Formats: sequence, structure tokens, C-alpha cells
Amino acid sequence: MIGLSICIPIYNYNCIDSIKILCKQITNLHFNAEILVIDDASNIILDELVNYQNQLYTYEKLTNNIGRSKIRNLLVEKSKFDYILFLDGDSGIPENFIEDYVLSIKEHPNSIICGGRIHKSGLNRGNKLRYNYGIKFEDTKPSIRNKKPYYSFMTNNFVSPKAIMQQIPFNEELIKYGHEDTFFGYELKENNIEIIHIDNTVIHLDLDTNQKFIEKTKHSIENLILLKKKYPEFIEYSKLLTMINNFKILKIKPIKKVSKYFSKIFELFAKQTGNTYSFQLFKLFYTISIDKQ
Repeated sequence: MIGLSICIPIYNYNCIDSIKILCKQITNLHFNAEILVIDDASNIILDELVNYQNQLYTYEKLTNNIGRSKIRNLLVEKSKFDYILFLDGDSGIPENFIEDYVLSIKEHPNSIICGGRIHKSGLNRGNKLRYNYGIKFEDTKPSIRNKKPYYSFMTNNFVSPKAIMQQIPFNEELIKYGHEDTFFGYELKENNIEIIHIDNTVIHLDLDTNQKFIEKTKHSIENLILLKKKYPEFIEYSKLLTMINNFKILKIKPIKKVSKYFSKIFELFAKQTGNTYSFQLFKLFYTISIDKQ
């Protein structure tokens, strides 16, 4: 059926304000659409999401946490329209957001369309690392993202024909947080599916604390090692793995022995200062320390 299924996986986050904005934009457009929210077994009560009534909106809470990949595949399965818009729950919605996507779908009906993300100020010391990282590495213009469209892919805000999502589901081996987007971009390129990056950004609202962001990063690196072992050709899609692979000195035994020590030093410094350079060094040495090859 022609239309747009807006699929939002959430966990411990109340996205009711964004839901209301999306409902209003859809109503004003007179466009076939639905909003599907699946809660991945949050351990807090989200009454506003449970009780909100709108014919466009459906909310479901899972009894068990199934992870970022599997919940997205479940949303695809439950969707009824030909196009799917994936949004993270902590996305602030700008004006004309749905209209801009509808126009882009008409222009690129067989492509993946990525809208992008921005971070606005209002940070505190506790989430400075996540904010700094977002500003430096994620808030990029479409002209930059389109130079390397597959490497710039993020799952937080993109549209896809449903048929593509059925052909190439998210990798459910990745249970922990992280790199499901990197691997999905890799699979899109392997299958010659075009990615178009446009300027239709959402605002990243829920910034992790420095500590939480570091813990999530550890999980994502563990996923990265898993992918590397199963799909050796995937190495070239990760800047981190490519660097380690190209600089042989990083693989020698003395470096591997001290890598755990260095990763802890740079982790502590990144957590205390929000410095992204220290954070990148933490990621490098943590990857070396857990990679047994």
C-alpha cells in the first residue's frame, strides 16, 4: 500500500512530543501514514505513550528486550505501507519534516534516503563527551555525506522502500548496542542499493552521560570485532579496523600487552574532560585489547 510507516523503537524514553508533531504534520499533508512505536521492554512506565489516542498511532510494549536490530526488523514486519521511515525515539522533529521526505521519496523512489542529525547546545559537563562527539563526527552536511554515502549511513533518521528492508534486514546477531548501521551500510553497498543523503535533520535530544556513552562504545566495539571475524571484508568499512589493519605496529605483542592499560587511561581522561581526541585513542586501544587475533 502506498504510504509511509514511521517506525520508532524506544527504550526508557518518552517521545510523546515528537509523536504529536508527527501526527500533526501527517494530518496537514493528507498523506497515507502510520506511526508505530515499539517499546523494547523499558523498565520505566511511559504512561503518556501508553494512553495517547490518535488513529495514526500504535504503541506496543515488549515483555523482553530483544535488541536494536531485532526490534527494527519487527517494526518492518508490522508496517503496512510501501515506505518506512526509521526514527530514533530521542529525535526532535523540525517543521516540514514529513513533507520533505515525501518529496524526496517521489524523486528517489527506489533509494535509501538519509536525513541526518544535529546536536544543539545546552550540554552540561556530564554529557559533554557525547555532545562533542556528535558535533565533530555526526553533524555533517549532505554534500559531505554524499561523498561517501555508505560510510555516512546512520539508522537514526532514514527512509527506505519496505521491499529493501525485507530483502536486507538488520543483522540480528548484533544484540548489543552499536554498528548495526555500519554493517547495514556495508550490505547496501554490496547489493548496489543507492543511498541519498538530504538535509532533513532531526535533533538528537537525549544525550548520554559520559560514562554511559563510553559503556555503549565498548559494546559497539565488541560488535565490531564480531563482524570482523565473520565478515573479513567488512574491515574496510570501519575506519578503526582499517587503521589497525594498515599499521602493523599496532598488532605487535608489546603494543597489545599495554593496550588495556592505555585504553583505561584515555577512557578516564575522555570521561573527565569530554575530549574527543582522548576518546578516539580510548577506542583504538580498547579495540586492540579485546581483539584476540
